[in-house]
Amino acid sequence: MRICVGHITAHCCKCGCEDFQPPAGESTPAHELLCFNCGARVGRRALLAQIADETVKRAQAFIELSKMARRQPRKR
Repeated sequence: MRICVGHITAHCCKCGCEDFQPPAGESTPAHELLCFNCGARVGRRALLAQIADETVKRAQAFIELSKMARRQPRKR
């Protein structure tokens, strides 16, 4: 399973894989997931926080580009 919001997908911090699975025998919904590639345990909350951090990072970059574009004189 992939944890994503819009075009932003969470990934394993150890190997970068974007696919996760619940631990075997775990009742749904699992609060922890395992990386499908390396087996690292990660909490759902941590994956959602990762997506939130990336969202903020992209928003800040967009704001900076917008500010730079406003500072440049327009060609006529």
